[in-house]
Amino acid sequence: MITSESPLGTRGPSLRSRWLCAWLRWTVRPIWGETPDPLVLRARADALDRSLGWPPPRCEITPVAAGGVPAQWVTARGVTPVRTLLYLHGGGFSFHLPRCYTRFATEIGRQLEARVLLPDYRLSPEHPFPAAPDDCLATYRWLLEQGVDPRRLAIAGDSAGANLALVTLLQAKQQGLPQPAAAWLLSPGVDFDWSTTDFETLEPIDPMFTRQAMTLMDPYVGGADRRDPRLSPIHGDLAGLAPLLLEAGEREVLREHVRRFGEASRRAGVTATDRVWPGLPHVFQVMPYLPEARESVREAVAFLRSHIE
Repeated sequence: MITSESPLGTRGPSLRSRWLCAWLRWTVRPIWGETPDPLVLRARADALDRSLGWPPPRCEITPVAAGGVPAQWVTARGVTPVRTLLYLHGGGFSFHLPRCYTRFATEIGRQLEARVLLPDYRLSPEHPFPAAPDDCLATYRWLLEQGVDPRRLAIAGDSAGANLALVTLLQAKQQGLPQPAAAWLLSPGVDFDWSTTDFETLEPIDPMFTRQAMTLMDPYVGGADRRDPRLSPIHGDLAGLAPLLLEAGEREVLREHVRRFGEASRRAGVTATDRVWPGLPHVFQVMPYLPEARESVREAVAFLRSHIE
């Protein structure tokens, strides 16, 4: 079945979401007035991750080398996993928020009744493209080699991690590996020449990002061809990919990436649903205090369950 669902909805964003957008505009958006330095931003992200005050996730954490890539299994306490989720974190290919993503993975795993693998793929600028997609493919291949049934396996990611999830699907297909049962993509960047980004329309309403923010990815790209599908998956052969759920906030510069990738996937015969959440910013799903975040996770889990045996 090929589906299309891109509703803006009839209700407005919650009060908490409006507060979040105001806070982001005050604290995050001004950062991009400077030339983004990935190492400076990594230090800021580390400090933010330590200070957010997330409640300790109720989970069991098991470090593992997944195809040579450092990773950790996250299993919510009280859950007997019957599924597996590979989750690829965001962070502009240059930083990681491990406490935030451990908490997020715990909640997804609890609802999905899944163990979640969080790989610590190599980061830019020390390790530019194609280090990150190579690591993610190695991790996916390792899961299959460990006997994980692809029919009970899903892949997900946000922002840079959503890009890498799509790239992993493309590379798995190219190398003859089976597709997972389904994929959930949160605010993926799908075209590194930014031709699918309506900056003129969306930059003024995005509380987080400006055009200058996109230069954060330049050290990752380096001198590579920006139309390489391992960078810009919208230029790949999309036929045969796993069912996709693509989501974005209405107030983000990457909004049209989700719409256009959904359209391109459906033209290629892929079951793909793209959703835009009214009034929401980039990767709002990781904010557990937002009612929209909780709703998005519930709906995504239902989507993944519907495709996983």
